[in-house]
Amino acid sequence: MDGHLDELARGLAPEFALFFLRQPIGHHAPVLRNILLDFAQFEREMTADRTRDKMHQRAEKGMWNGGNVPYGYRNDNKRLMRDETEAQRVQFIFEWFAQTPSLAGLRAELHRCGWFNRAGQQWMVTALDYILRNSTYIGKIGFNDLSFAGQHEPIISEALFQKVQLLHRERGHATTSIKRPFLLKGLLHCSDCGSAMTPHYVQKRRKDGSVNRIPYYRCTRTLKFNNGVCRIKHLNADKTEATVIENLYSLSQNEAALNATIQGLNHDLKQKVEPLEKEATRTKQRLAELEAEIDRFVQALGKGTIAIERLEIEMKQRETDKKVLKTRLDELQQKINEEAAYDYNSETLLRNLREFRNVFGALNPQEKTETMRGMLKQINALPGKLVLEVYELADFKRGSQNHSDWLPALSGLRTIRFEVSLTGKT
Repeated sequence: MDGHLDELARGLAPEFALFFLRQPIGHHAPVLRNILLDFAQFEREMTADRTRDKMHQRAEKGMWNGGNVPYGYRNDNKRLMRDETEAQRVQFIFEWFAQTPSLAGLRAELHRCGWFNRAGQQWMVTALDYILRNSTYIGKIGFNDLSFAGQHEPIISEALFQKVQLLHRERGHATTSIKRPFLLKGLLHCSDCGSAMTPHYVQKRRKDGSVNRIPYYRCTRTLKFNNGVCRIKHLNADKTEATVIENLYSLSQNEAALNATIQGLNHDLKQKVEPLEKEATRTKQRLAELEAEIDRFVQALGKGTIAIERLEIEMKQRETDKKVLKTRLDELQQKINEEAAYDYNSETLLRNLREFRNVFGALNPQEKTETMRGMLKQINALPGKLVLEVYELADFKRGSQNHSDWLPALSGLRTIRFEVSLTGKT
């Protein structure tokens, strides 16, 4: 069936071209252009389908489809061949984990042995976890959630692989999470290592034998590597959340500080619009030039001075350039409108912060989490302080039962930055 469609696609394009050659060029130029682009898109989709079918057929035969070569193997003419040095380490990784199911401990043991990844760098916990879950090591080839018997040599036994998978599942079921809301989840980012800070906890045993779980926000980079990669490492969740809330409350009562911040922002706004307008003008000029070039190529086709194959190449390039330029022009216009539409308004921000103060205490934990995401775009953690990016909300209504009514659409809203100190040990 695909073959017939391919023949039809290739056969119809010249016929359509001949038809339009007999017509007045000016009237039919846009139609001809769209038809040629549609056929090109159709051909790309057919190629993608054929590629997927071919990869599925190779997987069914147990053949490797390419990509990153799994650790423990090497690529020999598109075939997975056992790399003895790496294969021994893969065997060690599975056997060690089967005895001591700890990814952090496994990582430390590999580095103690002086074994690093192919790039000569320290192993990431996520990379080790991927190895331990990869069925390639028992001679399988995966494709689209399907598994087939591979032609390559397995490195470990299926019994060892299944034992490791069972330990993985048990570790997952044994994990206990704190049943508390993390109000700043998705908002906190570490400025030192550049990673997000996610909910975590440590356990400390009290004198009476009970377990005290202390909630933290921890840099995800320290989870992948170790605490040495970041100076901040983690923040006590209770203290950090209290600091953020208290400072939002405090801002609602400090009108003088808000006015000073807003005045500085409004001054900066005026400096931003002019370069945006100049770039938008240049972009419009280039779009007009591309349109003129396209028209010249279509006229050349009508005169028979250009081949249709050459026309397709030239049209495709210019349509791609137009799409990029139009996207950029839309972005510029949106930024210009946002910057020029109105100044930052200290009265609006102050009113919204006061409404936040009045509403927040009466909300349940889930509503508080949603409210924090509606007030704050991001919180950057620096040594000893936080930088809050507060949305310039259009309105913050209280008393609504539907949170989508009083949490506005946040896309494109401007933010105002405030620095706050982290007091006490976190």
